[in-house]
Amino acid sequence: MTIEVSCLLTENIEKITERDGRPHSLKEFDPKSTALIVIDMQNFYISKDQISYCQYAEDIVPNVNKLANSMRLFGGKVIWIRNITNPEAFKGWSAHYGRMTPKRIATRKKELAKDGNGFKLWRDLDVRKEDLKVNKVRYSAFIPGASNIENVLAEYGIDTLIFCGVATNVCVESSARDAMMLNYHTFIVEDACAASTIRGHQSALNSLYLNFGDVQMTNQILAALNSKINLSVKVTA
Repeated sequence: MTIEVSCLLTENIEKITERDGRPHSLKEFDPKSTALIVIDMQNFYISKDQISYCQYAEDIVPNVNKLANSMRLFGGKVIWIRNITNPEAFKGWSAHYGRMTPKRIATRKKELAKDGNGFKLWRDLDVRKEDLKVNKVRYSAFIPGASNIENVLAEYGIDTLIFCGVATNVCVESSARDAMMLNYHTFIVEDACAASTIRGHQSALNSLYLNFGDVQMTNQILAALNSKINLSVKVTA
């Protein structure tokens, strides 16, 4: 899935422009109070031999790495969010796991355990020692009990979040929605996110753009980091 033109619908851009006076609600941000939140870029979702393989996930790795490198360069934080399965997760989310077959549950227990191969971050990601890692046990990293992400962000004075990763319409969307509701300024990077289907990817991004955050492309975020000012982005619908 190579994305060169934004999937944001013209009518949605017009709605936001009418509501906010401009097509992009966040015109500027301070990199030092900003974190790149990389969601679930793990073997479990990127490796073809895994049950939750996302066919488009590997395509976004170069853009994720570009964003991470720029975020570090300008003094922001890079946080790798990893999905983990443990006894506490199963006990606390029976509404989810209770729907699965015994075989699927056994696979998740094995692969997403802390020492599981599926739990590991994808081999081509540029993960540095200074980066932070946070484990989560729900789709959203931001609901109570899912992770310690809020404590981590508070420790570093982070109030602006740039989301990327997989899947756009599941864990990225869930986390971005909850983050905005917790009063974080929220960006979602369109061509640094992936879903199992293009339709699911595009639908989630348009919903997020209308109500929960600003949707941008990688080169637009990079330009904003370089200039540290306007996110005046040309969007082609």
